[in-house]
Amino acid sequence: MRRRLRTRGVLPTAVALSVLALTAGGVDASAGASSTGRSQIRAPREFSGITWLATAEAGDGEEPQQIFLVCHDARDDYAERDLPRLSIVRTPVDTDGIIVEELDVAFPSVPNDLESIARVPGRDEALLVESNADGTDPDPTIYLARWDEDLDIEIAGAVPWPRTPEPLVNVEATAVTTVRGRDYFVYAERAQGSDTTRINMTRLWIGRGGGIEFGRRWVSVSFTAPEPPDARPASGMDIDSRGNVYVSSAFDPGDLGPFDSAVYRAAVVRPGGPIGARLRPVRPPEELARSSGLKVEGVALVDGALPMFISDDDEDYGGLLRQLRVTRPGGGT
Repeated sequence: MRRRLRTRGVLPTAVALSVLALTAGGVDASAGASSTGRSQIRAPREFSGITWLATAEAGDGEEPQQIFLVCHDARDDYAERDLPRLSIVRTPVDTDGIIVEELDVAFPSVPNDLESIARVPGRDEALLVESNADGTDPDPTIYLARWDEDLDIEIAGAVPWPRTPEPLVNVEATAVTTVRGRDYFVYAERAQGSDTTRINMTRLWIGRGGGIEFGRRWVSVSFTAPEPPDARPASGMDIDSRGNVYVSSAFDPGDLGPFDSAVYRAAVVRPGGPIGARLRPVRPPEELARSSGLKVEGVALVDGALPMFISDDDEDYGGLLRQLRVTRPGGGT
């Protein structure tokens, strides 16, 4: 049930730096030289979902290093069954770029298309959420991951997706928020082919033994992504400690792009209503960032507040991690 495996860094060579500019990510430190004497450099695998884990102490005058857990959307098929589903990604401490450590974590079943991670506020645990893969997964699962002070990850529980207020098709955006001591699960369909989706919320209970239960009542609001055109309106999500719901939208024409993305403050969670918390839409949605050329599939806040980071699944170009220059929650950029 423990993690630990292959570590990826960036080779400090002219070749590495030129490739880094193209892939916007780290490379495989274990890659050797080719028969022509050139370094073999591989971009990190796609980052389909992300959540913040911890902040590492920094030296004098240095930025603290942020540590994230990311998931990879590998399928349960012959080609991808044995690929790692999780990695730990650390922000750069020098010009070598991000550090990616693929994890060997034991799951009770082979995860199929993990597309999002929803951390439980104030606790060292998160939900790892299968998307349903356009309705092709007969039993989509939500796993409970927990970690210790050494960031050793284990799977503490698993449960099928609950009955949802609309047909479950393909979910890439999930989050957990806490209101007056009660936890709530929030999700939105990616809604391929439409500029509008619905943000849905219900009660959530997580037991000490790893049991997961969802409420039967849901509250929902609509969200329409103004940009980019023809995008998936919900490709990632996180919620800050003030209840602001941040959603990324992404345009994906194929494995080689060109991609386009934006991040919005889409809704606000407030106390009250039939389930103890309610959703209020932000109209019009507040655009916080535009990421032309990138496919944003994850949004992560540091301990429920700024700074805000995005993770990318740029398909054949690999994964990317970037900090957004958002100046205040619910404010400008």
